[in-house]
Amino acid sequence: MSTEAQSAAASGTRAVSAVLDMLDAGEQLSEAVIAEQLAAASAFLEAATMKRLAGASARIARWRRRDRELSALISSARELSELRDAKSLLQRLVDRAHELIGTDLTYLSEYDPGTDELFVRATHGAVSADLIDLRVPAGIGLASSVVHTRAARWTADYAAEPDLPKSRDVDRAVGAEQMRSLLGVPMIAAGEVLGVLFAADRNVHHFSPEQVVLFSALADHAAVALQTARLFEEVRRSADAAHRAYAAAEDRAEAIARSAMVHEEMTQAVLAGLAAPEVAGILARSLHRSVSVVDRDVVPLGLADGVEAFDSRPFADAVRAAAARSRETGRCVSLGLPTYPDSYVVAAVAGKAFLGALVLGKGESPLTEVELRTAERGAQTLALLTMQQDAVTDAAERVQDELVADLVSGRGHFADALRRADSRGIDLRPERVVVAVPLPEGDRRRVLRHLLQTMPHWLAGQHHWGITVLVPSSDPGLAAEAVQESMRFTLAREILAVGAARAASPRNIAVLAEEAWSCAGFLPDIGIDQGAVTVTAYAPYLAMFGPQAGRVGEFIEAAIGPLTAWDRERRSELCTTLSVFMDESHSITRTAQALFVHSNTVKQRLDRIESLLGDWRKPEPAFRIAVALRLHSLRTGGSQRRDGT
Repeated sequence: MSTEAQSAAASGTRAVSAVLDMLDAGEQLSEAVIAEQLAAASAFLEAATMKRLAGASARIARWRRRDRELSALISSARELSELRDAKSLLQRLVDRAHELIGTDLTYLSEYDPGTDELFVRATHGAVSADLIDLRVPAGIGLASSVVHTRAARWTADYAAEPDLPKSRDVDRAVGAEQMRSLLGVPMIAAGEVLGVLFAADRNVHHFSPEQVVLFSALADHAAVALQTARLFEEVRRSADAAHRAYAAAEDRAEAIARSAMVHEEMTQAVLAGLAAPEVAGILARSLHRSVSVVDRDVVPLGLADGVEAFDSRPFADAVRAAAARSRETGRCVSLGLPTYPDSYVVAAVAGKAFLGALVLGKGESPLTEVELRTAERGAQTLALLTMQQDAVTDAAERVQDELVADLVSGRGHFADALRRADSRGIDLRPERVVVAVPLPEGDRRRVLRHLLQTMPHWLAGQHHWGITVLVPSSDPGLAAEAVQESMRFTLAREILAVGAARAASPRNIAVLAEEAWSCAGFLPDIGIDQGAVTVTAYAPYLAMFGPQAGRVGEFIEAAIGPLTAWDRERRSELCTTLSVFMDESHSITRTAQALFVHSNTVKQRLDRIESLLGDWRKPEPAFRIAVALRLHSLRTGGSQRRDGT
């Protein structure tokens, strides 16, 4: 071979080596570039060989690019798998996809299989707020197509796609971002579509198969990572729920233990003979709230010292209604007042008998289920105490009733009554005022029970048509007022209480009781049926009529019957005129002034009176007529007018 040929061959070899070096470096060379580089060796290389070199160059470059993409994909998968928070994972996923695909905009829509809707959860490269939290309705846009086909979908120009169902909100978001080309790939894990990963350009762009494959692979990794994150979240929520349930179980166990201790404490209180207020105090301290104990009539009872009382008196009707509901269910019920939203009522019931109720005021927090059951046990304890107290009270009532009946009636041996009183710890030595109280039979037992509980130093028993009360006192008026006040609290109405003179010795009680009851029987017949009065104030009338109260009407009719009939039939004022005339010492002038009428009118009325009654001015008939007028005035409530008409 000549020297020139050898030189050309050497140049060709060097040119081929340079091309191979460039291929080793990962450069993709076209046939034109290869021909230019191998110009010196073109004489030794055929065109087919050059084409093969160009193809090899393209494959090598693609493999190297694929290798870089796979490395980035593996790195992304590793990074995503380390994230456990779903929200952070979605944003990081979109960020990595944006780095890998290199488009203008990347975003992810989460799929809701219940509504077949998609919701944009994370974006990268967005310039408008319209895309954030965008809701894609069912069957709308490229996203729904990707979900339903479970395959990648793309378009080079979204606006030019006539077959895609669209909506105004989606089109507004697309327009705000100026998106043209779109690529969407499904995120599928365990056969479930979790969402769609999107890449978008603001120019018309045709996505290459390599981009679609790469994006799909990233979506697959992301789906697994997202599902894992969701599982971790579910596990965390389950763990939190289990922890809360365990804590709640511990709290409930502790509450049950406290409830058992409270129940035991209340049981010991019953066995120790404590009263309802002390048991209510135990319950109030346990539940950390004020409390009120009401009796059968929803009247609050006293509480033990140191216990905050819940004043339920202003809304007794609401307490009564709530107690009725609790009585039907046996449960603790709400008081039902907007001003006391955290207040409860629980009835104390034995069989069908209502024995009272517990009213629980507002506390630091609403009552738990265990605390409600504790309150119900408290009501049961209250019922036991009330039944126990009722038994004691019944026995005490019988003893007092028999003792008062013996003292008031004077029957039996007085010494036996004194022995019974001493055996019961009843001291009969103090002076006592006998107070007679007419009452319907239905009210007597309730009043006796109340007096026995609230006034243990009094003695009371059923007698005649009411009850007789023996009050330690030396003042009949004050004693009668005290009895009236106590019964007003129990009956919520005015009653008649008649106090006799004080009994310096128990032997005088029978005589004084007869006077008190005679007066009590006489007073209603002259119009006095309520108030606290004394026998002394009405002694003259009692002396005239005694226990024969019915004779009052006969006496009035006999003395001034014609006058009362005349006034009743003609609506005149003859009785009033005669009464004022007597009060004014038979002075016509002063009578006319008192009645605001003319003197001639008084004279005419006196003439009419004389024609009806005869000569009434004589001392004996004048006395009887004056008494009859007084009694008539009492019977009519002093309603005679003094205006003369």
